[in-house]
Amino acid sequence: MSELREDPITGRRSIIAPHRSSRPNDYPRRPPPAAPADCPFCEGHESWTPPEIVADRPAGRPANGPGWTVRAIPNKFPSVSTEARLADGLARDDRGVRRPGFGFHEVILESPVHDARLATLPAGQVRRVLGVLRDRVRALESEPSIASLIVFENSGPESGGTLFHPHAQIVALSEVLPVLAEETAAAERYARDHDGRCVFEETLASERGLGTRVVREERRLTAYCPFASEHPYEVRIVPHRHAGSFGDASEEEVDALARLLPAVLSDLEEIVPEYSYNFALRSFARGRPERGRYHWHLDVLPRLLRPDGFDVGGGIPVNPFAPETAARELRGAGREPGRPERGPGEVPKE
Repeated sequence: MSELREDPITGRRSIIAPHRSSRPNDYPRRPPPAAPADCPFCEGHESWTPPEIVADRPAGRPANGPGWTVRAIPNKFPSVSTEARLADGLARDDRGVRRPGFGFHEVILESPVHDARLATLPAGQVRRVLGVLRDRVRALESEPSIASLIVFENSGPESGGTLFHPHAQIVALSEVLPVLAEETAAAERYARDHDGRCVFEETLASERGLGTRVVREERRLTAYCPFASEHPYEVRIVPHRHAGSFGDASEEEVDALARLLPAVLSDLEEIVPEYSYNFALRSFARGRPERGRYHWHLDVLPRLLRPDGFDVGGGIPVNPFAPETAARELRGAGREPGRPERGPGEVPKE
């Protein structure tokens, strides 16, 4: 039977409809990678991109040249731009409201290897990538006029990405992202009605206690399939310690995320080879009053279905895989040969 579910944090609704799981064309696969000779993100093509902002490379190696392991650059085709003048202010006409599209848009190249994937990068490389991402979040959230930012990755043809080479992006805006505004409003309502408690922490505690939707755990983070998941095999990774921004993540939390994120992506690869996905991680800028109520988290959003007219026109996504089933399959995918499936909430030894 179908179920209409409401997210326990935002109240956003989705329909869980397991009987629709055999629709045709559900699982588009990744095409072979384009030739590295044509890729602007490959090592040796540094002159094809804007000058780097920062890079992880051995001491003494010149900037904007080969030898890097992780590289942050401005996006050559940004969604927002520092050239937009906030001083131009708000403009109203009979068609609506316009304001300058001010902000920063950066690309973080995750590896010099063209056909690498985050799920299969060496552990030390994933840690370097996340370290650079956290450092760039810290820098951008302190920029004047920035209100919020998002870290995201487009991987695969169904994700919206146009370049195969593994990379993440950061967009920092002078506006509060609508999803952030929605989540924070929900957190403030919950705190007001529940003696100041955090709805993200309360939801996490409930999921860990129940265990049926937990996929993997580290000592400082938990990955689970949200109750009202909008995407098949959607996974949310939440730190146990309250912090309003990924920029506030401790070294130990970044270490744990470097183990947990590729493990979750690898689990999904076992179930749906060559899948496309996005991940998204949102934060408030420093000085924003909402920051204290927010609890940063990372959402892994597999792109396994094409939305139809009901999803788009009705505003209620239909998910043919119950999150309880998805979590059970992901836990099974993550087991080692000869070992039983991990129990819900089982914490691996570090």
